[in-house]
Amino acid sequence: MIYHYSHAPIRKEIESAGFIGLEGCRLEYFIEAGLHLNQPRSSELSYQWRSSKKEYKARGRYVWFTEQPFSYAIGNPEVAKTRYAFEPADIRAYSWPILMDMASGDKKRFSAMKAVSELGMNSGDDPFKWWVTFEEVSLEKCQSIDEIGAFPSMHSS
Repeated sequence: MIYHYSHAPIRKEIESAGFIGLEGCRLEYFIEAGLHLNQPRSSELSYQWRSSKKEYKARGRYVWFTEQPFSYAIGNPEVAKTRYAFEPADIRAYSWPILMDMASGDKKRFSAMKAVSELGMNSGDDPFKWWVTFEEVSLEKCQSIDEIGAFPSMHSS
């Protein structure tokens, strides 16, 4: 079983859509629909989306999963999380280490993917337990959905 974690406050949005979207899909929609215009942070959001697109072009754009019972790399660990459980074969998920190995011939892509792995390790995650899909994932294939609260501190004993 592999798990996708999201911030609990967006659970209703995900369930109403019926799928878990590719990373950055909420920001993409916000920008593409022009909802950021005339907002106080308009230019910051536009810049964030342009930067994200460059990163996705370099390393790929995915829906992220892990075998771990937590994932510190997905934003603020203090915000309550929702855990979505899937069988990898049901959603055509690929293990991150295998994708890294496949990308080893493309120096730019491999370097960008390695940077993501290092960020994850520095956050307390294990990239060797990561999985990804290349497209949105239908909730119809979800085995369970659980509210799990905030993750415990990495430094607690």
